[in-house]
Amino acid sequence: MTMEDSKTGEFVLNISSLWNEHKIREVLYLEALKKDSMGPLRKILTQGHFSALLFQKEIHWIYDYFKCFLTDKDLVSDKKVNLITISGMCDLEEKEEVVGYLKKTEGRILQSYKSLSKYLDSDLEIRSVLNEHLDRISEFYEILSKQEKVKIKEFKHFLAA
Repeated sequence: MTMEDSKTGEFVLNISSLWNEHKIREVLYLEALKKDSMGPLRKILTQGHFSALLFQKEIHWIYDYFKCFLTDKDLVSDKKVNLITISGMCDLEEKEEVVGYLKKTEGRILQSYKSLSKYLDSDLEIRSVLNEHLDRISEFYEILSKQEKVKIKEFKHFLAA
């Protein structure tokens, strides 16, 4: 990667932020798995949780590669953020509410990945890793969107009856 120092610093901050978003994603999927109403979605929730863990590891590797050991801190989980995240999910019981909450999270993460593309010059390995993440997050977003559409169709069918 051939970035000037200021771009590298911005990139490191964005990678750190993305790591934190995946930490939030990990917690959200785990909390969703604990809910009774999520039975039909357990497989996708489990995949979401594991992908968050895997993506955190890969993003950590990228972060360590680019960080300045003199000024950039190590990545650590912020327990305060996790508690706020959990509290937002705890209030939701209906499958559709949980799906909507997860979909918003995935949408926010998609935007974070897209904003990183301006920093990637020629490093094919990192671009490849981030593109794989982007593709997989897009799949989760689409699956969650379909779950919302199913509920809307059921509601319209109920109103028509």
